[in-house]
Amino acid sequence: MLPALVALAFFFSMFANLHRLPFKNEESLRLTVAYEMYHTGNYLQPTFLGELYFNKPPLFNWLIVAYSYLFPWSELTLRALSLSATAITCLLVFLFALYLLKDKRTALIASLLYLSFGNVLFFYGFLGEIDAVFTLFVFAGMISLYLWWEKSSWLFASLSGFLFGLSFLLKGFPAFAFFGISLLTLSLYHRKPFELLKPKALLSYALCIAPPTLWLLTTQEPFVYLKTLWMESFSRVSDKDFSRLWHVLSFPLINFKDLLPASALFVFALWVIRKELFFPKVLLPVLLLFLFNYLPYLFSNSAGRYIMPLYPLLALLFSPYVSKALEKEGFKRAFYGVLLFVLLLRIAYGLVYFPYVENKDTSRKRIAKEIFKLTESHSVACECPEEKSICLYLSLWRGEPIKRLHLTEPRAGFAVVCENRLVGNVVKEFSVGGRKVYLTSLPSLAPH
Repeated sequence: MLPALVALAFFFSMFANLHRLPFKNEESLRLTVAYEMYHTGNYLQPTFLGELYFNKPPLFNWLIVAYSYLFPWSELTLRALSLSATAITCLLVFLFALYLLKDKRTALIASLLYLSFGNVLFFYGFLGEIDAVFTLFVFAGMISLYLWWEKSSWLFASLSGFLFGLSFLLKGFPAFAFFGISLLTLSLYHRKPFELLKPKALLSYALCIAPPTLWLLTTQEPFVYLKTLWMESFSRVSDKDFSRLWHVLSFPLINFKDLLPASALFVFALWVIRKELFFPKVLLPVLLLFLFNYLPYLFSNSAGRYIMPLYPLLALLFSPYVSKALEKEGFKRAFYGVLLFVLLLRIAYGLVYFPYVENKDTSRKRIAKEIFKLTESHSVACECPEEKSICLYLSLWRGEPIKRLHLTEPRAGFAVVCENRLVGNVVKEFSVGGRKVYLTSLPSLAPH
């Protein structure tokens, strides 16, 4: 069927020159932590540049290490993980839509819509960030919750708790928020709030709490870790330095933009079938799950991508209307015409833009190559953690992690430093992202 072919084309378009886009956003942080785990053998207490790291739990890094046995350490290592998560999420969207709507074509359209969300196709569906994997675990947990309440199943009650416990090991407390809000929503939908106090629910809670608790007890500073994760997750809720009213008004528009072109096609579909509008009752719990999980992000200082775990629910909600509108020839031509244009744009993005970024004078990968040539036979420290991509490339090419200067033994001969913490004698100056970065040589500590 055509929706399946277009969905496959979208998915494989994300492979174009995947290895040529230099590390972006927090990718270098995630891979650095995983690379240090791999070399030190300490998989329970993450480190970054040799220092204890508390901002995220370790499951994503464990998965990166596992993928490193299939894809040797590079940009592909963590991006292959995100692509795998995206593919499995698409499959779950299809299967869950098929289960709910009993229509294969509509289920395929739901998967296609998920892949056509701009934030998935052009960014987080392939970038080595936590978001794609977190979306997979949260959505799988929501499906398990739905099946638990529909079938009164011990198996799905157990599975839902365990999946949200693993989700905590990916991103911390937001996993518990998704679990709690979704559980309360479904209990109210089924008009059985007191089920939340019964053995099935208690088992689910225990299995949700067990993985994070067992892991935290093995870390060097469990209370510091817990406090940091709490602050990392909830500081945005109490942030007073932003306009809550403006956020409430602008956040849905940001989400609409992030979901293009599917969001615009959905609105167009509603207009096309405006005289035949309907709402499948079977999607009411899906709608409620989306709305109640959306509210915390609507009223807090959240970035648009933070609602990515709710994208599969939106794909499900959009799909019946788009499927109905596709019965109209005019909408069908417009729908596939827009998707073809976006597909070509995505292919050009990989084939043209990625090599351009890689070869720019200010490319961190290019700068790291130059530093590597200058320091190949000497030890190097990283005193510019803000430029972690440069330090990570040096680590990968040297075959071992580089650390902060005070952790190198014996003392490093060179350091990558920022202008605000300049040490040693400047060997070369680089400009990157509006910041000056220096390669400096360090005086020897050996006695004269």
